[in-house]
Amino acid sequence: MDSKKLSSYNLLMDMHAEITQLPKTFREHVCQECGWSEATFYRKTKGKNTFSNAEKDKILDVWDNLLLNLQNLAAIFRPN
Repeated sequence: MDSKKLSSYNLLMDMHAEITQLPKTFREHVCQECGWSEATFYRKTKGKNTFSNAEKDKILDVWDNLLLNLQNLAAIFRPN
């Protein structure tokens, strides 16, 4: 990845946009990985912890990948 010059990009705007989209992106990825509808996702968020081991693993994998993507985005802005 090439480092972006801070003078030509808005670090704050880019990071804020990513953080703002995080809940939606998380929900979409979990629904896709677990084969759930959006309604099922929200129902499961309000219920008891009734997830299979496979669902737990997928949810944690999605979380880890999203955090890694945020770290990679931050690395783009860091000078070498």
